[in-house]
Amino acid sequence: MEKFIWTKKYSVGIDSIDEQHKHFFEIANSLVETALNDAATKEELVALLGSLGDYAFYHLNTEEKYFDELHYPDAQTHTEEHNRYREQVKKFLDSLENQEADTKKLAKEAAIYSGNWLFHHILLVDKKYTEFFQGHNVK
Repeated sequence: MEKFIWTKKYSVGIDSIDEQHKHFFEIANSLVETALNDAATKEELVALLGSLGDYAFYHLNTEEKYFDELHYPDAQTHTEEHNRYREQVKKFLDSLENQEADTKKLAKEAAIYSGNWLFHHILLVDKKYTEFFQGHNVK
């Protein structure tokens, strides 16, 4: 499993959002590393998966706050993409409540899903707001 590596091609040109994206990648990488560690406990994995979900929701809410404040014209479509991600993460978290769940497998799947989703989301969806946000002096 390869790490999720931030490169300049993922920059949306907004420093605060780029930093959030980088942190999102770091949490996904930590979750994968922990899931691959034979000594990892279920509690560690649950905590990291919770952190990934919490941070993702924080980040998505940050973008959506800008959409509302700036009246971003593609806000509805973009938010729908965010909601699909939220629903999937909730499914991962709900699955952890099952005592029979393979926590390591779920954690790895959640991290891979999140990293891949973020890669594609940045390149195909987030980059669409770059010019609009920069035109409104979002830093």
